[in-house]
Amino acid sequence: MADEQPAGSKKRTDPTSQLARGELVHAEVKPLDLSGIPSVITGIVLWTIAFVVVLIVRDELAKEGLEWWLWVTVAGIGLGFIGLWYCRRRWAAIQAGHRSAIED
Repeated sequence: MADEQPAGSKKRTDPTSQLARGELVHAEVKPLDLSGIPSVITGIVLWTIAFVVVLIVRDELAKEGLEWWLWVTVAGIGLGFIGLWYCRRRWAAIQAGHRSAIED
């Protein structure tokens, strides 16, 4: 029997031992940001900073054939604004009670 313990020893209950035995360990973790809006705004700001940096080094990138990086940053900013629109709409629906916070 694999579950039998030698006399005098007790079964370890720390998460590492539970994982080693193949037991599922589930931690109760609550979301830090339910709306997602601050995370999306942070992403937009970071993409904007990347855009400015790429503009500064644009000549060097053009020499290497990497000028397309400029458009990657533009796409990141654009997708960020789409995400911001979505998150604001979703958060408004959650606040109005039309949508569950765990629905997505």
